[in-house]
Amino acid sequence: KNETKRLTVGRGISLNGKISFCDRLVIDGKVEAELEDCHTVEVTENGTFKGAAEITGAEISGHYDGSLTVRENLLIRGTGRVSGTVRYGKLHIEDGGEINGDVKSIASDKK
Repeated sequence: KNETKRLTVGRGISLNGKISFCDRLVIDGKVEAELEDCHTVEVTENGTFKGAAEITGAEISGHYDGSLTVRENLLIRGTGRVSGTVRYGKLHIEDGGEINGDVKSIASDKK
């Protein structure tokens, strides 16, 4: 099987631009980007993402600000803060997690 295309943005690193064809993106630093053809994203407690993503799954323990479409599972941990335009297949929020903005399930969007 082909190797997973994984990108980790470490603590203290800032990355701007477009990220394409990434199977798993782990953000422990600061990313301002547009994700294209990426599969899953994890924003750690120290991580910040600002931009746009249309992905399969996401786990947010840090801050996500922008446009987020998660076709399957969107998990917001207790330390997670998500704001912007959010579309999700399934939504899980742990105690303490926050989601603000224009939030809808993908199913309700299709109606």
